[in-house]
Amino acid sequence: MTQLCYGCMKENNGEQTCPHCGFDKNYEQTVPYLPLGTKLQNENYIIGKKMASNAEGAKYIAYSNTMHSPVIISEFMPAGIGGRSKSRNTVIVKSDYDKQYTQLHEDFLKYYRNIARLRDLKTITPIFDIFSENNTSYVVEEAYESIPFTEYLERRGGSIEWSVARPLFMPLVSAMSSLHEAETGHYAISPSNLVVTADGKLRLKGFAIADIRRSGGFFEPELISGCSAPEQYRENGVLTEATDVYGLTATLFYALTGNMPESANTRKPEGKLSIPTAVFKKLPPHIVSALSKGLQVSTSERIQTFEELRTQLSAAPAVKAIQNEANRNEMKKQTVQRYAPKRREGVPGYVWGITGVLAIMLIFLVVGTYWIQTNPEFISKMLGNTEEEQVSGSETSDDNPYLIKIPNLIGQNYEDIAAMQNEDSNYIVIKANEETFDDHKEGTIVKQSPVAGVSAEKGVTVVVTVSMGSPQRELPAISGQTLEAAVEALGQQGFIASGTYVASDTVEEGKVIGYENYNAGDKAPYGSKIIISISQGPEEN
Repeated sequence: MTQLCYGCMKENNGEQTCPHCGFDKNYEQTVPYLPLGTKLQNENYIIGKKMASNAEGAKYIAYSNTMHSPVIISEFMPAGIGGRSKSRNTVIVKSDYDKQYTQLHEDFLKYYRNIARLRDLKTITPIFDIFSENNTSYVVEEAYESIPFTEYLERRGGSIEWSVARPLFMPLVSAMSSLHEAETGHYAISPSNLVVTADGKLRLKGFAIADIRRSGGFFEPELISGCSAPEQYRENGVLTEATDVYGLTATLFYALTGNMPESANTRKPEGKLSIPTAVFKKLPPHIVSALSKGLQVSTSERIQTFEELRTQLSAAPAVKAIQNEANRNEMKKQTVQRYAPKRREGVPGYVWGITGVLAIMLIFLVVGTYWIQTNPEFISKMLGNTEEEQVSGSETSDDNPYLIKIPNLIGQNYEDIAAMQNEDSNYIVIKANEETFDDHKEGTIVKQSPVAGVSAEKGVTVVVTVSMGSPQRELPAISGQTLEAAVEALGQQGFIASGTYVASDTVEEGKVIGYENYNAGDKAPYGSKIIISISQGPEEN
């Protein structure tokens, strides 16, 4: 372990300057941050350099001896009331601030425990572990290769088109909906808190307790100009799902235009968005509308939920087609009236009244017929048909070549569907969530939105939920295996491995003795933290 670089946690053969990241091994991490090489949780984690800090605490690169890989560890150490001396790792609370420290500490644990339960959301960095030590608490997250979203945009000329932004942002919209269903918000969605992973997906970082995301709290607020909502600038403003809608919409606005919206604390309630003409012409009208509604200064007039935002971004082409059809019928009516003979004198008024009623009924009949034709799911529900009995293939509407009928993806393998996607596909499939199911094979699609049979515009995004298989998984036999093999075997079953070293006269040093609280063949919930015992050789006399 002495060969690890504390700057990137890769082996560097003890070189003075790391060949991977350029970190100087003589660098000293000053208080109040943990010294380089500090070991936490029974020497499971080794602390490296501080990567970032805010009013909530510090974030370090670290190394996990259990997973044999780098991780990111966040330490709770609130600015102004928490610190440490050079000779101690224990966090020292400033005099007379014990009550505030305790409350903020509880908020920290509750917040990250909520996020940890949502580890299946692919657009959020999964949390592996949360533990308390040194009079504080730590959150362990996955470390992964990525580039800042701002750099991604720079490489693409400063902005992207909606066709590129859609598969990037729609999974994030769905993930944020799930986050708020769990009564948890981010409140700092911005280009600076997004990264693009090696597989081209967006991930959201920069989570922190709400107290530093609004004015009037204990800390000086850490707000992001252009992306923070108006209520975050107000003393003790109430943060809701609409607050995060503002931040995500502002970030999408930046991605599509290359410009950040005007700061919310300077915008007037009636202030309109300024979109460059060249960009405005490229954006579909429903996207411009969604941006405008998502960035309303007035909270009550803003899009309230991410589900509503997703609907706005996906548009409702069938409704637009109905409106267009009604307009065409109205134009026809006006044309007929223009060239119709003038009303003859002496014709009773009630005749014209009846004629008017019949004309209105005819218009409703035409519009209603068109609506039913473009919404077959309505007929299916009226007749008692199930989703499986609805249209199973992607069909183009005979009446409108720009519309398709959403196919039935339930029961199909997600990876197979994703492999068939290309730029010519009539629809885009995005996996927003994964859930455990006893009666659905792992990898199969169990939910979709929009549902099968709905008419939609070509290129529509279909958001799906994919089965992770049974919620109860069998623990594999790992006794006698290397630690790496055991961790991999548990990972394949969906478990999180954590190890503890114990003396053993019968098992070779470094090999796995077995489970601490289970036996091979036992079942445990998917995602459980499983502790395995690792031999450290015979006990020394």
